[in-house]
Amino acid sequence: MRMRCLRPGGRRRCPVLGGDTAAFCASLVEGLAHLESTLEVDHGGGGVLSSGSVSMRWCADAMLLVKRMQREMLAIFRKADVPAAAVLSSRGGGAAGAGDWFEHYMQETAALLDFCNAFKAAVSRMHRYCMVVDFAAQVAGAAGDDGAGAAAASLVVESAAEPGGQQASSVAAVRDKIAEVKAAVTEAERLGRTIISGSAGGDGGGMVVVTLVAKITTSVLAMFMLQALASPPAALDDGAVRPTLASAVGVPELEPWCESLSLIHARFPSQVTVAEHEKVAMVVQDLINGRTDGGGHGGQQEEVARGHVELLRARSGELREGVEMFACVLDEVFDEVIRGRNEMLGILRDKALT
Repeated sequence: MRMRCLRPGGRRRCPVLGGDTAAFCASLVEGLAHLESTLEVDHGGGGVLSSGSVSMRWCADAMLLVKRMQREMLAIFRKADVPAAAVLSSRGGGAAGAGDWFEHYMQETAALLDFCNAFKAAVSRMHRYCMVVDFAAQVAGAAGDDGAGAAAASLVVESAAEPGGQQASSVAAVRDKIAEVKAAVTEAERLGRTIISGSAGGDGGGMVVVTLVAKITTSVLAMFMLQALASPPAALDDGAVRPTLASAVGVPELEPWCESLSLIHARFPSQVTVAEHEKVAMVVQDLINGRTDGGGHGGQQEEVARGHVELLRARSGELREGVEMFACVLDEVFDEVIRGRNEMLGILRDKALT
């Protein structure tokens, strides 16, 4: 399902999209353009695991964009001069308005922390997978013709597939998370229409728009990464859970941002895995076939097997490096969000005391 762009209903300008808010959106469009240009979907897996794969480098770049969004958003909030009364009154559950910026920010960052925890769980699974692959490479490299290499490779295949009940649970968890993303995008668009249709100007209105744009971007990118990092690959071919940016906010200035996000959405496979993970799986399958298909004789078969083992070691190293890189960026994002939330609480406290 293609993500539709935010089509402006009229060529009017929104009073909250100026200055720092416009610069934030422009920076975001630049970052999304980079992600779109570096999105290389590999469909050469031969159906071993999925219909497409993306690299850990791309996932790390997506998280770096999320980190940059958080920093730039916090910089805007530091400069804004919004009375504490407006913030405190917005927490009483009233209608969305310029004063809701603090509540929107806290909700957006809480959701991001939730995503970070889900990513940490996926990283932990991939670390365990790397350990099994390294063990298999070690055993296969030392094995002779007794089939120990094939047995070790089979262990890798088994480790990549969870038991039936756990697999169903994992797929259901990812489906639930993506359904939450869709609901978050829908709610963010509704709030955006409320803010802009009310022509809420000033710093508060601008901060609400910035937060909503960041929330939608983070949710959609997180959805893509959750699909890629799911282990085993979740068959999420139900287009109903893939969020669609509807024709909602009539703001021409937001159109480039939406179009950039739509391009990524259009190119991203509905079933996807991590490219480095898929390359390991293909080498493992080659190792199993090389040991069990009965082809070749003596030294020739051992030479083919040694080649497979060396390639398995190389692919395992690439996967481990990619996982560690993503984990490092993930920690940076987590720390950035915690730091930002603490600073915003400090700003609110200072405003309330003055």
